[in-house]
Amino acid sequence: MRFRISLYSEKAKFKLPYNYNYALASAIYSFLSKGNASFSDFLHDEGFYHNGKAFKLFTFSPLFSSRRKALKDGLLMEGKIDWFISSPREEFVANLANGILEQGFLSFRGQRLIVEQVEVLHQPTFENRMPFRTLSPIVISTGKVDNNGNLHKRYLSPEEPEFSKILEENLRRKYKVCYGKEPTGVGISLELLRTPQSKLIDYKGIKVRGWFTHFIAQGNTDLIEIGYKAGFGENNSAGFGMVEVIN
Repeated sequence: MRFRISLYSEKAKFKLPYNYNYALASAIYSFLSKGNASFSDFLHDEGFYHNGKAFKLFTFSPLFSSRRKALKDGLLMEGKIDWFISSPREEFVANLANGILEQGFLSFRGQRLIVEQVEVLHQPTFENRMPFRTLSPIVISTGKVDNNGNLHKRYLSPEEPEFSKILEENLRRKYKVCYGKEPTGVGISLELLRTPQSKLIDYKGIKVRGWFTHFIAQGNTDLIEIGYKAGFGENNSAGFGMVEVIN
């Protein structure tokens, strides 16, 4: 299920830093805690496990405003602000909705955004060939451990052949942990419709590189659906990999 949360600032203008993913993730856990504190703690501290790897099974977009201005030290927004959050897990959706309605606002560095409306968006019909655009950058990485046991991570571009293979493996794990069964056997591939644009985001002091693009996902409808609901790629609960359907 996917929400659109409509917000407005208590003041005429709202300023935020360029790297604010962590602040939005913290706001989500704050909402969840208001709705169900034990579930919020479980999701934050543990998550849903599959083969020793934890998944949070939610993703979110940046804040969108029709009036925004880039400053030297951050972004300035005015007017209505939209924020999208998505998850395939019913308990996440229910607890988040209850928490949003109870708290009614989110805070940024002493500023408050007031929740004006929470709208459940219509779910698309999932098919074996669907066009998407990224609302937040998709992250896929690979890594090698050196002789000293240190992991060297490399972020992959969607134009690299290995990208789709690792993406599919990630989607299969998320589907299994979410639904408790394997997805159907056919795989998934991406057809790029636009040259990917790289973005480096600082998340709690860690530099994460993701990619904005338009693409066609084709193949396994189970994998396409879990990608839409929980996010494509890695670090979804840090605000990466959210997409929307395009015509």
